[in-house]
Amino acid sequence: MDLNDLVCKCCTAPLDPSTATGRTIRCKYCGTVLTMAREETKAQSFLSHGEHDLDTCRFDDAYAAYQKAAELDKEEPEAYFGMALASFKVQYLKDEASDLPRLQPVVHGASEKVFSEDKNYLRALSLASEEQREQYETRAKEIDRIREEFLSFRESGLDYDCFLCVKVTDGGKKTEDAVRASEIYFHLKELGYHPFYSEHEIKGREGSDYEALILYALYSSECMLIVCSDEEYLQTKWVKNEYTRFLRFISEEEKRRDSIAVAFVGTPVERLPGKEGKIQGIDLSRPDAYTRIENFVRSHTPDAQRKREDEAHEKEESRRQIAALEEEFRKLKNTAVSASDYEESENGVWKIENGVLKKYSGTGKIAVVPRNVEAIGDHAFSGCKNLTEVKIGDGVASIGQRAFSGCIGLLSITVPESVKEIGERAFEGCISLQRAALGGAMEIPHAAFVGCSSLKGIAISSRTVMIGPSAFEGCVALTAVGIPNGVKIIGSSAFRGCTGLKVLEIPESVTRIDTNAFAGCSRLTRVTIPSRFKGLFGGKIKKLFGKTSSVSFTFTK
Repeated sequence: MDLNDLVCKCCTAPLDPSTATGRTIRCKYCGTVLTMAREETKAQSFLSHGEHDLDTCRFDDAYAAYQKAAELDKEEPEAYFGMALASFKVQYLKDEASDLPRLQPVVHGASEKVFSEDKNYLRALSLASEEQREQYETRAKEIDRIREEFLSFRESGLDYDCFLCVKVTDGGKKTEDAVRASEIYFHLKELGYHPFYSEHEIKGREGSDYEALILYALYSSECMLIVCSDEEYLQTKWVKNEYTRFLRFISEEEKRRDSIAVAFVGTPVERLPGKEGKIQGIDLSRPDAYTRIENFVRSHTPDAQRKREDEAHEKEESRRQIAALEEEFRKLKNTAVSASDYEESENGVWKIENGVLKKYSGTGKIAVVPRNVEAIGDHAFSGCKNLTEVKIGDGVASIGQRAFSGCIGLLSITVPESVKEIGERAFEGCISLQRAALGGAMEIPHAAFVGCSSLKGIAISSRTVMIGPSAFEGCVALTAVGIPNGVKIIGSSAFRGCTGLKVLEIPESVTRIDTNAFAGCSRLTRVTIPSRFKGLFGGKIKKLFGKTSSVSFTFTK
């Protein structure tokens, strides 16, 4: 402490250096006892820097300043005690909850360590005068008491949902913001939440008991709502102290980045001192203010967090499945039908006219479409129950209507890139089909895979621009579908009844989604959809997704 500029940290009254005893000094106005550095110390400037950094919560800087002071003067106890305070992130403020003037230790981080066992604290004791030692020990006991109370709260299972930060009094009178905070507090309690508002939760606590509960409430609350109609209130010490501590939890990724908001009246409060960028706000003058507050709190509850984590896991799992399918199909498509495949093909079972395969009449499990086939005609393989695999060469340009319908043993199908057209109901009723890769088709036609109840994965060509009506209707085993960026239209009932789908990403290229496209997808929980579809929300969205109560939508920009 600079002897040339001594003022009380509690009441700011001037102090008389001549009254100091044992490097401590008592304020004659409020009775606060402060410790002082040795007069002959060479480290006074660094001690002053450290004290300022503690006051402004720059704890790393404070530690560095006190450490430099200790290097310059190894016998200065204030330097070591300052390092201990900085390590435990302890700041001292005037206790606003007490009727008597006193300095209150404010702890900015919960620590498992014991302050009175800290090596720098013990070093400070060994160098201190008797009077200093008494003060250090008193402060250490109070800091450790806060820690013990904090741990007791944590072990008890006490939990809060939302911390209400507000300037309670101004000029000795309760502020309008304090009244608003009370109304919000009781409203949230009626909804079943457990908000923290010091006016109603402290219940006569003072000193370390008060601080311990404040610290625990900041620690356990998933979100903070600052009730503030006057931006100047954000600069008052206790208000700033509370939101600064909460911002520290955010910066250390113990809270979500969007977990702090300001409830203002009329004139927006968009920024917080010490936080970059704008902050979300809720205008209390709006008729839907309480609904917005409820939504804000609900979105930060543990249940909401678990739901987000589950959704993120499902989304990642869906992407992993799609990537695995695409890799599998890439390998399949790069494996051309070989000469030996053609040689082993059954003879005399093919009816071919002018390059069009009219009918396959074989009874084997594997069929290799002959080289001279340019198109697979309507019903060509329809009803071939023994088939498990069909190999199609790059010479085929089209597949006709119902070409493979009713092939109940077919397990997978790889359509080469040469195929540009697929007929309606081409794979209808292939109940054993599990994998399908669809070559270069511009359109997946009407009911192409309707009733393929075992279909788990589908690779859609990047050339596809339309997924036709009922294309995958009733594909109940479909858990992942990669809709490529290029698809413009998703037809009516295209994925109706796909009860295995949980996560869906609709690319920016999609400009039209027809009625009931995803109706009956009962397990669907998360849909990412272009922002152009925002206008559909309300009654119209049910025409696309049916009942949407369990579905959450994210709009891409």
